[in-house]
Amino acid sequence: MIKKILPIFFVLTLFLNIYAQKAVYQLPLPAKTTFTNPTFHYTLPKTAFKVDVIVTKTTNIKGIYADFAEKMLGITNYCTENNDSYQLKKILITPFTVPDETLQFEVELSPVQMQNHFLQSLYANNVSKESLISSGLEQNHADILPDFFKNYADAMIQQSYETYTETKIIDGIVTQVPVTQTKVTTKSLFQQAQEAVDLIEKIRDDRYAILSLSQETTLSKEAFEYLVNQLNNLEKQYLELFTGITVFEDLYETFVVSPDHESYLLPLCSVSLTAGFSTSMCKTQTYNYYLKCNSQISTQPQVLFNEADGKTNKNKKLAGYTIRIAAPVFVSLVRDEKEEMLGIFPIYQFGWLQTLPANLDGFEIERWAYIY
Repeated sequence: MIKKILPIFFVLTLFLNIYAQKAVYQLPLPAKTTFTNPTFHYTLPKTAFKVDVIVTKTTNIKGIYADFAEKMLGITNYCTENNDSYQLKKILITPFTVPDETLQFEVELSPVQMQNHFLQSLYANNVSKESLISSGLEQNHADILPDFFKNYADAMIQQSYETYTETKIIDGIVTQVPVTQTKVTTKSLFQQAQEAVDLIEKIRDDRYAILSLSQETTLSKEAFEYLVNQLNNLEKQYLELFTGITVFEDLYETFVVSPDHESYLLPLCSVSLTAGFSTSMCKTQTYNYYLKCNSQISTQPQVLFNEADGKTNKNKKLAGYTIRIAAPVFVSLVRDEKEEMLGIFPIYQFGWLQTLPANLDGFEIERWAYIY
């Protein structure tokens, strides 16, 4: 019985080996390594994060008549100087894979793989890894500086007329001719502010007349509300010439980070109240943001098993493909010791390497690595 089993076992072993790759070497190659058959190169993936950040910029703009706000209108709460401030609004992270330069391998084909045009099939079926995804953030347009406020800063002008006579000789006769000359002068800032105050007072008088029903014509409810709203908005526009305005603008930033197994707290960016966004960390810790990566499983048992298996089979000549298993990692945003969960993501760097048997027929390495 044993004599019958041995030939079958020998044929089966030979069958499995000829369909497998001849050898797999991790780069850099051992000294004096030579290849007799064609090879292909693959690189294992690692996980990176595309980070989209929205920072809200708040701009306070001084009114052109701010210096007269308290004296002319009794307003004490007004903007005295232009200034900007920044605040983080939102962070979105999107995982994607990139080649890990530290984990590259060279694979030598077996004779049967060469006969079956394995390499051509491999390149034809190579599945492209996901590309860097576009931002998933909604693009909120920044508030536009009101035209009324922007255009009112243009210098207001006034015209004055002077009439006098000129002496002219017409047909040999000396004649006094009346002449009118128009002079264009620019109003002072005080005069402009006073005119704006006069307009505000008139708006208030007109609104009072409508609200007190002192006008002769009876207004419908719609007309009444429309007129009052128009007067309110007009008064607000003129008051902003004294109080100033606040403009909000969303600034969008995008960058890429890649954690490693040692990065329990990965420096991400800083958003300073006065300087705004930066990928450099600030000296003031309260402005700094970090990614906290906390693996959900321990990879230590698998690592120890692989090490023990490697020692036991250290003389094994036909080692198969090496692949990388991603581990689920809890990722959160940390600022000033406050933590906000962003999600659980599979991260290759927090997983482990697995060397497969050499006789895995039909294993699709292109689904686990970047093929070159």
